[in-house]
Amino acid sequence: MTIRERKRILYFLEAYMANLESHEENHINIELLNLFSRKELMAMVLWLHTNYDNGMLSIKTDSELLELLDDDANVLAYIIEQWRANMSAVPKLTQDEVDRFFQRTQNEIHYLASKPVEEWDSYDVSNYRSLLLKTGTTKKVFGIFTSDVLAEDVYAVTTKPSYFFDTKEEAEAEIENIVSEGQFSKEELVVHKLWLLQ
Repeated sequence: MTIRERKRILYFLEAYMANLESHEENHINIELLNLFSRKELMAMVLWLHTNYDNGMLSIKTDSELLELLDDDANVLAYIIEQWRANMSAVPKLTQDEVDRFFQRTQNEIHYLASKPVEEWDSYDVSNYRSLLLKTGTTKKVFGIFTSDVLAEDVYAVTTKPSYFFDTKEEAEAEIENIVSEGQFSKEELVVHKLWLLQ
């Protein structure tokens, strides 16, 4: 699915959420028990109610978890938040993530599976990103950064772009829009390629 398609779905999810919230009587639908696992329901409750923990929720029935969610709008708010986070998730080079990747793809014999991440050089990182792409775990996207961000630093910056683009042309067209609004000059922005988790 392209980023543009994801943005469209997000738009309609947010519009539907506004519609749901405008209704006086909005109850939770029992059908949600068929759509979400118990673990997912617990994650939603924890996201909505910070005064609970896993231990407290583990003794509750599925129906009680639904009651804590209160209405469909809260479930949709959680889904929208997850959708947004997924749209901007980039791969992290942590040992846990790398170990999970090689286990999931059943490729534990690859030389990177046994080499600690902190010992990787640029060649190893390039190989790993290639594996992510080949397995459909990532896709190439383009982001707009301030011109002081170098291509090799796109994963290290603390403030990632809020939106990514499927093509470099789309990102450059957005720069033109930003410049026309007077927020930045053209020299202050640059487009960089990076890999986004699917």
